Amino acid sequence: MSHPFVWVPGGGARHASGDVVPLPGVEFPEGVVVSTLCGVEVSAETGEVAWLWGTCRDCDERTRELAGLESLAEVERRAGRVVRS
Repeated sequence: MSHPFVWVPGGGARHASGDVVPLPGVEFPEGVVVSTLCGVEVSAETGEVAWLWGTCRDCDERTRELAGLESLAEVERRAGRVVRS
């Protein structure tokens, strides 16, 4: 299933972006400035370690909304976890 966003590591976290990834790649090249769904701009980073960074919560919430999934807060509520802000 295709979504109107892609994931990109940058600024110490994995963010989501609606920007178009330049051809022929499947990820943004190192150093490309990308607008994110949380409203910040990050310089794309590549490599295995960057993909292991934590996910930006605001980007995660926005992608869930775009994909028609329940919010993280709802998932946490059902699981009995304390909701972070």
